[in-house]
Amino acid sequence: MKHIARFAATIMLLTTLTFVAGCEKDPKPSEQSRLEINPEFVPINWEETSVTSFDDSTGNYQIQFNGSVPDIHPGSVIAIDRDTVVLYRFVTSANVTGNTVNVTTVEAYLTDIFANTEFTLSTEADGKSTVKGLVFYPVEAYVVGENGAYQPFMCKRDTRFTHNLWSFNYNNDGQVLFSGSNYTVQMEKMNLDLSLDLEMKINFGGRDIYEIVGDAVDRYRSRAMEINAALVGTFNTEQRVRCDIWGSCSYTPDYDLWKHNLFRPLSIKFVVYGVPVVLTLRTDLFRQVEMSASGEIAAYTGFTNHAEGRMGFEWQQSGGISPVGSFENTFTFTPPTIEGKGQIQAKVWAFPRVSVMLYDAVGPSFDFMPYLADTLRGGFREQMLGQTNDYCAWSLDCHTGLDLRCGLSLRFFGYEVENYSTPKWNCIDKRLYHSPKKVVHASGRPQGGQTTTIRFDIYDTSYLTNQAVMTPLPQIVKFEASGELSSEYGIASGGTVSVSWTPNGSDTLWAKLYDIDGNVLAWDTVMVKCDCNLTSGDWVDLGLPSGLLWATRNVGASSPTDYGNYYAWGETSPKSVYDWYTYRYYNSSTDSISKYTDSDGLTILQPGDDAATANYGGRTPTQAEWQELIDNTTSQWTTINGVNGRCFTGSNGNSLFLPAAGSRWGSSLYDAGSLGNFWSSSLVTDYPSYPYSAWILDFGCCWDYPYVDGGDSRFNGFSVRAVR
Repeated sequence: MKHIARFAATIMLLTTLTFVAGCEKDPKPSEQSRLEINPEFVPINWEETSVTSFDDSTGNYQIQFNGSVPDIHPGSVIAIDRDTVVLYRFVTSANVTGNTVNVTTVEAYLTDIFANTEFTLSTEADGKSTVKGLVFYPVEAYVVGENGAYQPFMCKRDTRFTHNLWSFNYNNDGQVLFSGSNYTVQMEKMNLDLSLDLEMKINFGGRDIYEIVGDAVDRYRSRAMEINAALVGTFNTEQRVRCDIWGSCSYTPDYDLWKHNLFRPLSIKFVVYGVPVVLTLRTDLFRQVEMSASGEIAAYTGFTNHAEGRMGFEWQQSGGISPVGSFENTFTFTPPTIEGKGQIQAKVWAFPRVSVMLYDAVGPSFDFMPYLADTLRGGFREQMLGQTNDYCAWSLDCHTGLDLRCGLSLRFFGYEVENYSTPKWNCIDKRLYHSPKKVVHASGRPQGGQTTTIRFDIYDTSYLTNQAVMTPLPQIVKFEASGELSSEYGIASGGTVSVSWTPNGSDTLWAKLYDIDGNVLAWDTVMVKCDCNLTSGDWVDLGLPSGLLWATRNVGASSPTDYGNYYAWGETSPKSVYDWYTYRYYNSSTDSISKYTDSDGLTILQPGDDAATANYGGRTPTQAEWQELIDNTTSQWTTINGVNGRCFTGSNGNSLFLPAAGSRWGSSLYDAGSLGNFWSSSLVTDYPSYPYSAWILDFGCCWDYPYVDGGDSRFNGFSVRAVR
């Protein structure tokens, strides 16, 4: 009888199983009603019985009884126990001579013995299974010795197993997984300490009647069945994968056998109301890789993992199979290291398959495939004339996770299930690392005409700590500025990159990180030190053609760098909420504006509606006066006393500072420190029937120059600066 049952589980990279089992007495007699056993089943006490001759191919067996001989007759169902093998047989003929019985048999299954029955086989230590209902624990165990023969590992029926029946620490450092003429994939670090238990819940349905031989012996068989099997426990593993590529390759084979019988086989026997059930566990090591690469490159990364949980499946004869699992795991990550140049994408699995043989049936299987996946991408563009659109970039993403796949093949307990299989199911996928994330100005700021070394720090993201960390990778940064740069590109070393810069007057240096498609991923800027000559008075003369004087601070501010108050257009007091429903000129009954409309012809704020007039003196500048300021000064984004903003310097050397105070909408403040929005006194008249916006001055941290914009709603809370 071939033993082709398979109960396969693929465990974390190089797995060692530790099964801790217990044995117990049969359940109490009162529980007998919970089981329905074929009345023709004949239990045999194999401690006092032996098989003296056998021929599995013909089904002929000679059984020697030391005590009384049970009633074995045509139609009986028996379980022949030969240590590590249990065969279920229908008796077609029986010849009793003294204490010897010669029987001729045909194949039977557990489904011919049980019906309307549910029980669980568990190896959890000391009967600690969390499964409710009838739970049976091992009564005997066998291991394979060095000579290849099974050796008993016994326990008395009055005690429980308290030993680790299957416990191994596996170390496979430095083993090559795959290699070819221009690549190798190896496990620089690979070791594991694992402890798992098995739970297998079986639910047999009602009976049906079949003929099994020509003499029409009635055959009882359960009509339907459900299986719920799971591996439960913990594992600790340390892994570091290294890929070396020279040239180009694309390699996506199916998984194949790497090592046969990785650990010693183990057989565990359960007895369910006199019915022996033997599980035999074997382990083969498999490997698989999905990889494509080009260039000359080496990449290695790894992690230490602790995980615990449950991985299994549910199968119903009528409903098919579905995976179930729950895991919690924690990682300690080894930052990736890249050497050489090129691109690589790789996903590596190395896993053992644990086969659980249930007598002669082919059973359920698990593919439990943890992986470590690195994706490295690179790109560049180089124009022959100019550098405006040039870039050079690469990025790295590192993931770890768990793929599951469950199946049920061929016959199982006598059912022709053929093959049920779930698609590969990604149970866990954790993004461990991403590079790059951002570039930050660290030190150095020149004055006009001076040569200064400017330093930037490059950061990655560690998703394990949810923090930005300085990159250990040689990231490429592009520098852009007028004046003289020592280099167009810089390569980070230890997370830091520098460039020497000699600016022409007021200027901005850009440090940019690109993605592989040429889009700017992150940037930071450095500005020439501000020569902003601020006036300790209320007004400043910038030498403008109109002779207009500008207030040195915002309305409501105490100093040139203070944000001051925020006002809706045409209102003279700040408030807590800025929207149409709180706007002074909004008429809710008509859903319209009551002043500064096409009906009254007013397009410039009247003095009584001007926040500058009411709170500072002077008035709010018109659209044209803001434009005069832009056209007749030089300006730059700068920081004064820790406050970001824009400095406007006139032809007479005097300066005006406008802080980037952001704006208020609803009850919140937005973009403070990065954007400046200042009201003009001019209504937007492009759409007379829709007088809902006014002109403003706009500038931002990443804009080359300020401009006058004509599309902002009058209810917004913006800054106000006075003129006279």
